[in-house]
Amino acid sequence: MLRLLLVVQCALALGTMDSQHVTLADEALLTAEQASRISFREDVWPILNRHCRGCHTASDAKGGLSLDTVADMLKGGAGGPLFAQGKPDESLVMDMISGEVPEMPKKQPALSVAKVQLIRGWIAGGAIDDSTESNTEPVVVIPQTYQFAPSVTSISLSPDGKLVAAACRSEVVLIDVETDAPPRRLPTACDLLTHVEFSPDGKLLAAVGGSPSRSGEIYFFNPVDGAIISSRRIGHDTLFRGSFSPDSTAIAVGGTDGAAHIVPVDVNAAVRLFPLHSDWVLDVAWTPDGKMLVTGGRDKATKICSIEDGRLLRSADMSTELIGSVACTADFAFASGRARTLNGYELKIALSGIGVTGAGNDAQPVTNRDQYVKAMESQPGDVLDMGTSLDRKLLAIAGAYAEVRIYKTDDRQRVALIGMVPAPINAVALSADGVRLAIGSRNGQVQIYEVTGGKLLKSLIPVPVANPRETIVVK
Repeated sequence: MLRLLLVVQCALALGTMDSQHVTLADEALLTAEQASRISFREDVWPILNRHCRGCHTASDAKGGLSLDTVADMLKGGAGGPLFAQGKPDESLVMDMISGEVPEMPKKQPALSVAKVQLIRGWIAGGAIDDSTESNTEPVVVIPQTYQFAPSVTSISLSPDGKLVAAACRSEVVLIDVETDAPPRRLPTACDLLTHVEFSPDGKLLAAVGGSPSRSGEIYFFNPVDGAIISSRRIGHDTLFRGSFSPDSTAIAVGGTDGAAHIVPVDVNAAVRLFPLHSDWVLDVAWTPDGKMLVTGGRDKATKICSIEDGRLLRSADMSTELIGSVACTADFAFASGRARTLNGYELKIALSGIGVTGAGNDAQPVTNRDQYVKAMESQPGDVLDMGTSLDRKLLAIAGAYAEVRIYKTDDRQRVALIGMVPAPINAVALSADGVRLAIGSRNGQVQIYEVTGGKLLKSLIPVPVANPRETIVVK
């Protein structure tokens, strides 16, 4: 897949294919010979598996559509067959994944042009099914050298600020901030990693992810030698972002089942499930005392629950868009996402009764929300991640825009801004003392800054790439 995807991407970038000029509207973007070389299992299946099968399998066939096999796709769902062999322009799937605002994948970023053209080329070549019984469950392959840089989906700074962990597709890459030592690569069996995090005591490194419609997975590494301390498979789908417990004994992560999962490091300890949302839980944060969880989800809700008994304490808010990131201090919870708004929720008031204004016959109830919601400045684009310092005094916010903003959590005032970053920024992290900031970009770059003054300390693509950008180290 990597070779063919690179061919398509180069053709799109250069406007050529076999030395002939083409445009996106040109049906000859892939020649008949090139289309015939596209493999369903090697080229098309990984795209469907990563972007589509979370909602379209035999066990969860939304719209009556399963993408488990080519036969299932030919059968189709409520809208009819997904494609017509040899006829991409008459295929339903092309209408659904193409255009300025594609209908699918629902509630997710659109497929890249290169991936759309691979699917189109496969259909144009006759939609040949080269699956066999032996490869119905594809093995995750981590290349020694990538043809193009994978997006950095999550990032974490060690408590001492000397190591950065970056999630790059199926592997964790450890980067030494202060030396020129080559990055260390820690492979996993996940199709995609969604979250990496150092434990508060710095002794563990968690990697979270999974494979759509197969399983969620969590690995706990020793960051010193990269050894796997423990690992688990949980559920039947990818797990999402979360956070370590304050005592470093467990991690809480979100799931597609609408629940937060508390997963102990000890494999003999039971996983706890907190079914709170009506859709995917995309992020989870612990309160510093370890007594509550704050969750945000695709159902646009921000919720607070008790860890002791799993009881929902408060549905803190409903946004107009999904909530993709949450954070928490002893006094406030924070939530943001696609709505570009950033709200703080004062926990003491949010978890108490409704206030009243006026007296006597003039007394009027004040909605509790008006009392506990503390609006902060709007962000210039979709917020994709937030991160706090270990003492939770600072909050860093980044997203689909070329800057990172840092706030004090007690008064919610901005104290720093780092501009001209390689947007979109998928991931952001602060060191324990808030002195250093790390970001991970969709274009595969990792950058490390000093918060005060915004000095760039290091910029690199952390995995080997055929045509990498040069590593920049600022002394």
